[in-house]
Amino acid sequence: MPSISQLEATVKESTGQVSTLTRSLALGYLAVCWALLTAHDEPLHSMAANVNRYYVLALAACSVLFLTCDLFQYFATARSAEEAVSRAKAVNPAQADLNQKSFAYRSQVVMFFSKFILAVLGGLLLIAIFVCLLLPIETHPSPAATPAHDPGAATSNLPAK
Repeated sequence: MPSISQLEATVKESTGQVSTLTRSLALGYLAVCWALLTAHDEPLHSMAANVNRYYVLALAACSVLFLTCDLFQYFATARSAEEAVSRAKAVNPAQADLNQKSFAYRSQVVMFFSKFILAVLGGLLLIAIFVCLLLPIETHPSPAATPAHDPGAATSNLPAK
């Protein structure tokens, strides 16, 4: 049976790995958005025309919000730890506990879970974007393919003379 310190080390390592992975995912989302918004070469340009721009912009917004939550989570974590250290120095230097009712601690938890919600929302948007990319490319008829308008062939409702 693992000890509490081993479990705490496992939690610390896994949350760090999850944060790194999800941060990489958010940067990947931004790379996909950039590629679709700046596509000039065929066939990506034609395929990107099938994608609703709002999907791409929503994915980019999710990524930016995710990275912002990540930054604020680490800031709140540092602040929560500083509060615990300063309280421990004043009361009992051998033991420091996080105040789970503090604004910093609650902010850290909210930001942590917000990152996952944004990552999942971004994943769903990415699936929708890829479905749009794989749809058949819409072709617009060229001007030569449309029948020319012949003014002499037009019928008139005016009485004949």
